[in-house]
Amino acid sequence: MNLRMVLLLRGAFGLLFTLYLLFAPISVEAQKGLGRNGYYAVIDGLIGMALWFALSRHPTARWLSSLAFADAVVRLVIGVFGLANPGIQSRVLGSVAYYGVVIVACIVLGAVGLIYVAMMSKRELPNGRRSGAVPAFIVSLCTLLFGLALVFGLATEDSRRDLVIALAGSLGLTYLVTGFRLKR
Repeated sequence: MNLRMVLLLRGAFGLLFTLYLLFAPISVEAQKGLGRNGYYAVIDGLIGMALWFALSRHPTARWLSSLAFADAVVRLVIGVFGLANPGIQSRVLGSVAYYGVVIVACIVLGAVGLIYVAMMSKRELPNGRRSGAVPAFIVSLCTLLFGLALVFGLATEDSRRDLVIALAGSLGLTYLVTGFRLKR
């Protein structure tokens, strides 16, 4: 699978999940616990692994492959744990520990991504071209803001749902637009 197709797939999947969350009844989502978010994170992590592979083969975007790999691994781990423990948010200590790990992972991944993009995008390639800096910056910023927003938005299930909608939608749009803008 080429880079363009992986980006379009990941973007479409993120937007479809966003639409699902927007139109699914809140009571149904509350009953599912972390299940739906876990499925999203696992599938998005698997598509992220495909993105890592495609980036490592694309000459002008190869510099982003390590960041894409870290992002995919974090999503896979969060998703697998959420699926393995769907009722964890009903237990106070488990919920605090789970969201604490998610918050730290998102803040660290987002901050490292922003620093990495800032440092690496300034280096020149022989042909003077380095692609993917703007989408990588947007994805890193969204991930960082999601982690920070979780710190302040953990009060209700609805606020966490809104944060996931915002993250999945913004990442989906970023990947989709990047995929459409990428030349065949």
